[in-house]
Amino acid sequence: MDKIKESKTIDKLVYAYEPLAYYFGMKPNEFWDCTYREVVLFCEINSMRKNDNFKANINLQEAVTNKLIQADGMNKRPKIVPLRKMFEELFG
Repeated sequence: MDKIKESKTIDKLVYAYEPLAYYFGMKPNEFWDCTYREVVLFCEINSMRKNDNFKANINLQEAVTNKLIQADGMNKRPKIVPLRKMFEELFG
């Protein structure tokens, strides 16, 4: 991602997107047959999808964790810190 932000020319930008596109599952021949717009859109959508999956997993873990902490009989005053609060920049 840093290479993408630091790219000054379009050719450097294309080469900066190449590893990201491969990470998201695009094959080399697909990458080189696409337009720049298609590659950027592909990477943005996959990044959003990963972010949404991450949020869903946090919500699921938060629900399970809160129930486990509340069920603990050893601690008279359990402190519950919601995962959504820990990752508030993600949910903000």
